[in-house]
Amino acid sequence: MKHSILAVVSALSCVAVCVACSSSSNKGSGGPGDGGSGEGGVGDGGAGDSGGDGGSSGGSLPYFGSLAASRTASGLYTIAGDFFATPDAGTPTACPSPSVLSGSCCYTPPAVASDAGASDAGTLALVSAGVITFTDGTTPLAAISPGTDGAYAVGSDKNVTVKWTPGDKITVSAAGDVVKAFTGSLTTVDDIAGVTPALSLTTEATVPIASNLDVTWTAGNATSMVVLLTAVKGKAGDGSILCDVADSAGTVSVPTALLSKLTTGDVGTITLTRSTVTTVTGSNATVELVGTATASGLLKYQ
Repeated sequence: MKHSILAVVSALSCVAVCVACSSSSNKGSGGPGDGGSGEGGVGDGGAGDSGGDGGSSGGSLPYFGSLAASRTASGLYTIAGDFFATPDAGTPTACPSPSVLSGSCCYTPPAVASDAGASDAGTLALVSAGVITFTDGTTPLAAISPGTDGAYAVGSDKNVTVKWTPGDKITVSAAGDVVKAFTGSLTTVDDIAGVTPALSLTTEATVPIASNLDVTWTAGNATSMVVLLTAVKGKAGDGSILCDVADSAGTVSVPTALLSKLTTGDVGTITLTRSTVTTVTGSNATVELVGTATASGLLKYQ
């Protein structure tokens, strides 16, 4: 039973983390996952100029992309990402209606039946930046070409050289294609530790919806921490709550005003995602280079 629950909530987690990435960077294509090397790219690389930490270029260049080096609590290392034409739409809000904002947290209700398939209509066509090489100091990690779907992905489950020590700077160099050649570097982040409630993929932690939920962790070397709670009723999503705070805070309080929108008896997951973003501006693209770490556990709401 727990395996089927985890499969449902994993899909919901990916969607919600995508929203978090796009709300913080104004664009983005994915969030880190706890699956195989092809799952969970962060969206979410003539030679480009390397930029410092910061946001995207605001859509001034024709292409946008992101590449992420992520490590999960289970010890899986992944490098993943993609590139696409810069959207013409305006900057999205952090918690768009009908979602509800409270403090640093945003509740998103489950999609109604009439929304089914709506997301497919906005699928972005991915473009290539050629072969992208990743190097940790003088140690080669991987050289990746885009897959048949246009996305880049490799993991330590398929390539044992994909591995680093938290805090390492990984050099990223794209040979160039539709997205022209660029270089830059990303900083890998500390593993997530000291989390309460305790995380487990076999035992559900109990979350009372009638009181605030304090989530704590040991602060690390990253910029931000996103805490995502998903809820499932049967086989259908029952909403999610996403909180975005500074990693250095070491804590966030999920308000009962949002938890009470879930249903007693729901099951779900909690996922913490620590990240640091460096922005590179190439000749025709803005690229976010992301270091992330994730940790997840099962929940039951009561």
